[in-house]
Amino acid sequence: MKIIATIDKVWEEIEKAILSLTTIAMSLMLVGNALSRYFLNKSWAFTEEVGKMGVIVLTFMGLGYAARKKMHIEMSGFFDLMPFKMQRIVGMGVHFISAIVLLYCAYLGLEYVQHLQKLGQVSTILRVPLSVTMFVVPLGFFLSGLRYCVDLFIGIKQKDSNFMHELEITEER
Repeated sequence: MKIIATIDKVWEEIEKAILSLTTIAMSLMLVGNALSRYFLNKSWAFTEEVGKMGVIVLTFMGLGYAARKKMHIEMSGFFDLMPFKMQRIVGMGVHFISAIVLLYCAYLGLEYVQHLQKLGQVSTILRVPLSVTMFVVPLGFFLSGLRYCVDLFIGIKQKDSNFMHELEITEER
């Protein structure tokens, strides 16, 4: 179990690094382009393309990170009013359905990436294969689905009634 925890911690650091570097690179590039347009009357042609790619990376890699940190949208009004046993059942059901949907989206995203690869589509200016850029779509869905599976497994393993609360405590450690 310690190996899995170590892998999870390393992967979290990789996710943070990807998200941080993408945000910093996009910011520097877009500000640099604005300054270049203002002072030199020259625009960098590739910035819009790289900006779009950056948004895709941030969106779908951020999906996995948000699932890890429990930062997804949650409607808990009725859930908080339920008895603990019912919260456990509903919480496990939500985790199961979320995992299935996200893993299916990962499968569909992978098929889309394979389709792009077969077509040989590349970006307009940089000529980067779109299949490489779009690979973050199924990867983000897969990591989110995997996180929900892990949380579901933890919930099944724990026998107390308030597994959702325990997951939050586990994440804070």
